[in-house]
Amino acid sequence: MVWFKEEIPRCSFVTWTAVLKRYMAFRPSSLDSVAALCQQIHGPHAQRATVILKLLSQIIVYNLWRERNARIFRDLSITQEAFFRIIDRAIRDRLLAPSLVSSSFPSLLQLYFWFLSPFS
Repeated sequence: MVWFKEEIPRCSFVTWTAVLKRYMAFRPSSLDSVAALCQQIHGPHAQRATVILKLLSQIIVYNLWRERNARIFRDLSITQEAFFRIIDRAIRDRLLAPSLVSSSFPSLLQLYFWFLSPFS
């Protein structure tokens, strides 16, 4: 859930400390839900879909931590829409990284767009 090949190191570290309850006063219960969901995915693209879910959960935890710190230490906050744009941009940037681009079909970015299509 925390350490995997496609990770973003800073997001992995913050997620790891969140799991250990170090930075956040509470452990996000959604981490348990994501772990359970990753175990239940089946089908031809299950492994790749699991990568996207893990990456997405790490990016969300990392940005929640950043938003928390901005509110506490700088008295700044962003809107919910801006928060979702930051998450979307971060996941797209990571999935466009040359180390993750492969010739297999569908790509991780295409799977991510497929996840988003019901919510668009």
